[in-house]
Amino acid sequence: MPEPSERRSNLAPWLGLLFALGAIGCNVALFVGSPAQSAMPALSLVFAMVATIFLVIGLKRAFGQPQIYRGKVLTVVLTVVTLFPVALTAFAFVASRKLPNTTAAPQVGQKVPNFTLADTSGKPVSLDQLLSTSSGAQAPKAVLLIFYRGYW
Repeated sequence: MPEPSERRSNLAPWLGLLFALGAIGCNVALFVGSPAQSAMPALSLVFAMVATIFLVIGLKRAFGQPQIYRGKVLTVVLTVVTLFPVALTAFAFVASRKLPNTTAAPQVGQKVPNFTLADTSGKPVSLDQLLSTSSGAQAPKAVLLIFYRGYW
C-alpha cells in the first residue's frame, strides 16, 4: 500500500465537470450568435460525451484503485453534479431535432398575406380591416406582427 503522501488526486471527474460546463457554454453560444453557430450543437454533444468518458474514468479510478486515488465521496458528488448538464445537453440535442425547419418562416420586411384572427372579444378581424379607413379615422401605417418560434 502506498504512503499517504504518494496518493494522487483524481482529476478525471473535475475534467468531466469542465467539459460538461463547456457543453452548456456551446448551447449558450448558439443563441448568442457566435460565428460558428452551425457547429455548436455537434460540439456541445461531443463535449457531453467527453465529459461522460472522464466521469467513467474517474469512477473507475476511485473505486478500482482506492489505494492510489483518493476522494471516493468527492468523485461520486462530482459525477452526480456533472450528469445534470450532460443530460440537459443530450435532451436539448434530441429535442431540437423535432423543431420544424425555418425555410418557410417569414422574413423581416416581407409583405404578409391577408389573414383573419379573433380579437380579444372573439370578433374576427382581418389585416385588411386594420389597414383600411373604415370608421373615418386615419388608417395605421403599419401593423406589428410578432412570431414566436415553436410548435404545439
